[in-house]
Amino acid sequence: MFPLRFARCGFLTITELMPRPKPKLILLLLVALLGTGFSFSLPHLQLSPYARYRLSRLPLIGRLIKPPVPPEKEYRAAQSLMEKLRDQEADRYAPELYARVEKKWERARTYYRTGHYDWARIYFAQIQDLGKKALEEARKRREALKARAYKTLNLLRQSYRKKSRGLSPEKRLQITLALWRLETLIQLEDFETFKKEALEVRRDYGL
Repeated sequence: MFPLRFARCGFLTITELMPRPKPKLILLLLVALLGTGFSFSLPHLQLSPYARYRLSRLPLIGRLIKPPVPPEKEYRAAQSLMEKLRDQEADRYAPELYARVEKKWERARTYYRTGHYDWARIYFAQIQDLGKKALEEARKRREALKARAYKTLNLLRQSYRKKSRGLSPEKRLQITLALWRLETLIQLEDFETFKKEALEVRRDYGL
């Protein structure tokens, strides 16, 4: 192209002198295209769930794109499982597995909230798998601790029965109350306190 000389602007090409299209004009052209047969091909495009989610939220194109179906059922199932894990104190009896499940739950919720439904489904499935393992591990751990505590309590009771005849009524009452408290601690699943107080009962009363 031949440059044109201007006194104050220097050399400019003919292309540079052409007027630039205005944003409103571009928008009108886009609307015109969407109003023609071009628009009918959009719903049939092979789009990822996230791309479909984002496009469906745009002012103009959103009317032509069907949004993806969110995995609401999987979300509710994962949410219910997390509540069950908390109720069963999986964080206490299966801390490592619970920490992994909780981390995946946070990621799954983020993906779900931002429209990454394909990734959300993957994490919901992983939550179900790990969550069930955490529940099972928590159940076994709880039962093992409870069985061990009852074994200790039964040994203390046997020792008490052997020595009860030689004890004063006051001492027998003290031991009976102490053993009752130990059983209450087992029912409350306060195994740490039980372990500590069982040692004190054995030491203080010679059981």
